[in-house]
Amino acid sequence: MSAGLQRTGNAPAVPQVAAASPRRGACPSLAAPMQTGDGLLVRLRPKRPGLPPSDWVLLAQLAAEHGNGLLEVTARGNLQIRGLRGETVPRLAAALAEAGIDFHRGVAVETPALSGLDPQEIADATPLAAAIRDALGGPLSMLRLAPKLSIVIDGGGRLNLADMVADIRLDALRGGESLFWRISVGGDADAARAVATVADADALAALSIILKALDGAGPAARGRNLDVDGLKEALASMATEESSGTLSACPLLPIGRHEIGMRGVLGIGLPYGAADAASLQVLMRGLSGLGATEIRLSPHRALLALGLSAGKVEAATVLAEELGFWTRADTPGNAIAVCAGSAGCASGSFDTRAVADLLTASATDLLDGSMTIHISGCPKGCAHPRAAGLALCGRPEGIGLVLGGLAGDAALATLSPRAICDVMENLAAKVRERKLKGETAHRTIDRLGAGTILEAVQQGRQ
Repeated sequence: MSAGLQRTGNAPAVPQVAAASPRRGACPSLAAPMQTGDGLLVRLRPKRPGLPPSDWVLLAQLAAEHGNGLLEVTARGNLQIRGLRGETVPRLAAALAEAGIDFHRGVAVETPALSGLDPQEIADATPLAAAIRDALGGPLSMLRLAPKLSIVIDGGGRLNLADMVADIRLDALRGGESLFWRISVGGDADAARAVATVADADALAALSIILKALDGAGPAARGRNLDVDGLKEALASMATEESSGTLSACPLLPIGRHEIGMRGVLGIGLPYGAADAASLQVLMRGLSGLGATEIRLSPHRALLALGLSAGKVEAATVLAEELGFWTRADTPGNAIAVCAGSAGCASGSFDTRAVADLLTASATDLLDGSMTIHISGCPKGCAHPRAAGLALCGRPEGIGLVLGGLAGDAALATLSPRAICDVMENLAAKVRERKLKGETAHRTIDRLGAGTILEAVQQGRQ
């Protein structure tokens, strides 16, 4: 048994709680919760692809008993429980173990939420992901790897992970009847640097070589730090020219209705990625009564309800919407990435969710889904660690407005909290008035440029 774990009977191991970690470079977990502005936070990745609604009722109950009752689903599809205290984390861990709900630990190995179920997928990613996890817990367990290292195994399908940034990616390809994996490092499917395409039988061995290269580069090394030419040489004996297949296209948003065979899947969005325990319990009990058998976490801050008959999907949609959840991919709030802000993070300098509410009420012309608007309480940019169409970032001097960059990039202008609503409303109006036929908000802003944004800022300050 791994050090730092205790097992009770046949229940999953209960992590022994270490000191809370304030470091962004370490993933918060039951064993090492992270201190935030509203207490301790833990991030959980269930071992089972999905949990029955009854387990979600229990998770919500435990979040209320041991934390502040706020649960979150992250952009990468992990579960977070907030507002815990030093004495309640071990109680939460023990209760989860007693219920038989176990979680992955260590390196994140991520697969599409519908792996093994989606008839549109190129391959079921779960067998390879399981083999990788076994290797990381066995022959590769001595490697020194970065705490936030991520490996994406993307078998494709409608909810594929083409837009997910990873240190190492394995993307499925078909060549005739054979399965291959394109291996790349340091990015999403478009931006990652390709290393080799290997046969399915060689994928684990090829990945092991890359992980050993990371180990050799030191415990802080990430995919972006790897020498691609050196890796190509190391994998040359495995590489194949069989690469005629195509990679998955950009994924659909999970929120909304999906058909899997004769059954329906309802993607349910948590508003800005968060839900209170009471609402989540009512939702899960209602979904169970409608026939849902399994609830899966999904990237893009969503839950997938599986097992619904075609006739029950509409009733499940109504239930979710009545409770304040999102069930449409075109819901304006889906275009906003927002962190906990000052309400839940010591680094947050303003109420990010209040600003998000202002945008969905008065600046919907910017929220057509063509770009992400990132609202970040500080320059760390935890909610969206990628370039966004627009970013509003808390700084000592005010709220920086960033065009086409990361939250911490140089700001085009600095706003007071009181001016944000007027500025963004003015910008939305300019986009609406000057948009060409068939043009998205993102393309309009790119065409109009920084001058139009500065004009909206000036008017908003008056």
